[in-house]
Amino acid sequence: MKICTIVGVRKSGKTTTVTGLIKELKKRGYRTGTVKSVFCPEFSLDTSDSNTWRHREAGADLVCIKGKKETDILLPADKSGDFYEKLPVDFLILEGEYELCVPRIICAHKDAEVQERLTEETIAIAGRLAGEKKTWEGFRVYHSVHEICELADLLESLPDAEFPLKKRPMLQKAAAFCQCGCHKAEKKLAGKKKLTAHPSGAERKHIFLTGEKGIGKSTLLNRIVEELGTEPVGYQTLPYEIGGVQKGFYLHSLVPMGEFQNDSPILIRTGRGKKISIPETFETLGTAVMKKVKDMPEKTVVIDELGKAEADAPGFQEALFSCLDTQSLVIGVLQKNTGAFTQAVAERPDVKVFEVTEKNRDSLLEAICKNIKKMK
Repeated sequence: MKICTIVGVRKSGKTTTVTGLIKELKKRGYRTGTVKSVFCPEFSLDTSDSNTWRHREAGADLVCIKGKKETDILLPADKSGDFYEKLPVDFLILEGEYELCVPRIICAHKDAEVQERLTEETIAIAGRLAGEKKTWEGFRVYHSVHEICELADLLESLPDAEFPLKKRPMLQKAAAFCQCGCHKAEKKLAGKKKLTAHPSGAERKHIFLTGEKGIGKSTLLNRIVEELGTEPVGYQTLPYEIGGVQKGFYLHSLVPMGEFQNDSPILIRTGRGKKISIPETFETLGTAVMKKVKDMPEKTVVIDELGKAEADAPGFQEALFSCLDTQSLVIGVLQKNTGAFTQAVAERPDVKVFEVTEKNRDSLLEAICKNIKKMK
């Protein structure tokens, strides 16, 4: 078994790196497992009022919860490090593990974050820093999307882990929730305040539509823009066809782009119920569009739409949040129940979300246009 840990601060590209490696190693036929470290001092999947809690309190060395969708194994914290050797995998990728002396990849935004986490086990740098440099003091800096194959090659070259695994003292900064990405302690300290991304004030000035698939969200958005009588900037996700059959979706910029820079695919259908997502398009074209519209503060920005694919595009996420911070009006579409990123957008204090249904989609046009004029 080969083991590697991916460490770094929040939104530095850790999860993007981990998921990219999982996909690439699985393509190569390897059994791949992950372990995610959580630093919230009160974190537990179990609760004190459950039967499984009583099992553990009675002294069970191992407790399993078997459900229809999954089976979970609960181990006491002091025994959780002993089970790695028994896992039936070829590669074990640890996210946020600082104590074990195993090969380490550091994800970072800037040099200081790398320096704080540098150990003799460090083998590479990855994440957001790859947008600025290719090397860092002799270490290669890998792009977490475009160079994931090369990073997987590096993992393949690692020696097998020797058990028992050695440990080192926990890095103090890594154990703090504000550094590691665990927001649960932060929420408790803030009176269970909901997480928002880059909040910019309480005034609601942006409009997002959500609802079930095929309910008419994009159609309503286009009618709103037409009613406002303004030329929009931003982007649309549009379907494309080959031989009269829909084969996927592409990203179309509503602002002028250079030759060969527009209309890039974001999803390709490969069979019935099968598809390939292309987050690189959001990291390249999507990010470029968001940066361009920042120079057009008086324009109405259209974001159609936000969903699952952007979860693996941290550069695009940051550019979008920056756009929401600076633009006077953003009108967009949010896919329903698609994860933490879209939830963070919906929960911003400057965003108002309208759910589109069959009953209200005709009346919403007038209500939303009135809301926009009132905000102006």
